[in-house]
Amino acid sequence: MSKPIVFISCGQFTEEEKKLGKQIAGIVNSHGLQPFFAEDVHDLNGLDDNIFRALHDCAAFVTVLHPRGEIRRPDKTVVTRASVWIEQEIAVAAYIQRAEKRALPVIAFAHKDVSLEGLRTLLHINPIAFSKEADIIFRLPEELRKLKPANSSIELRMESVATRRQDDHPIRRLEVKIHNNTSQRFTEFSGKLWVPREFLNHWTTVYLTEDRSTPNAQRRCFKFNEQERGILHPHDSVLAFSLEYCAACASIAHGGIAASVGEAEFEAKAWLNNQECSVRKSVTQLGKEGA
Repeated sequence: MSKPIVFISCGQFTEEEKKLGKQIAGIVNSHGLQPFFAEDVHDLNGLDDNIFRALHDCAAFVTVLHPRGEIRRPDKTVVTRASVWIEQEIAVAAYIQRAEKRALPVIAFAHKDVSLEGLRTLLHINPIAFSKEADIIFRLPEELRKLKPANSSIELRMESVATRRQDDHPIRRLEVKIHNNTSQRFTEFSGKLWVPREFLNHWTTVYLTEDRSTPNAQRRCFKFNEQERGILHPHDSVLAFSLEYCAACASIAHGGIAASVGEAEFEAKAWLNNQECSVRKSVTQLGKEGA
């Protein structure tokens, strides 16, 4: 699984600013995240192929606003502006966040002389003031530890939904969903679901999707793939597989011992584009989440 990408929006006008951007990237990498710092990529091709794509795919955003000079407004007030590039990258990140309705954690540093203006007056990024670059290097690790980056990978999720009663037994439906938190479009995927046998004792159904190639006394295995499920679009999800199960029948098989039933686990794995994702949940977990 790829690491969540952290977009680093830092000035590159001076050698000191470039050095700072690289230092930030090193700190981000040391926290198990993938940094993106586009040094000297400020041409149209770079914007299209690198910066815009990284902004779209990033799971978090670190920005540093350096002063770029003073201007006098028509009302005679004087403001100190930040880098135009940085302001634009903040605006693009804000647009992506709003347009796609997804969270994008932001860590912002603003030089104490930089004025609040433009789109930043409407955004609640709460920048941390600094007077020298060392302040950023000192504070950033603390902020990264608090950071909860938006997921930028493939997730497999498992849910349990109450459906009906049959023969006075409450029947639930197990749903396995693939969540695509990337900008990539997947047309193919495959997976397997393992279910403790006793949870399917309510029926004598022959499942066409069941994998009987490796018989198992404890679990039954089911295959699934993209057929009849459709394309997995970027930042979308698909119901990969669903199956009804009966905890009451499992309880009978376990001699009425509720703890044994609650500890039983369902497991699923899926494979997409040479990536593997998995999920494992106990009956107790599923019951609490699906209550």
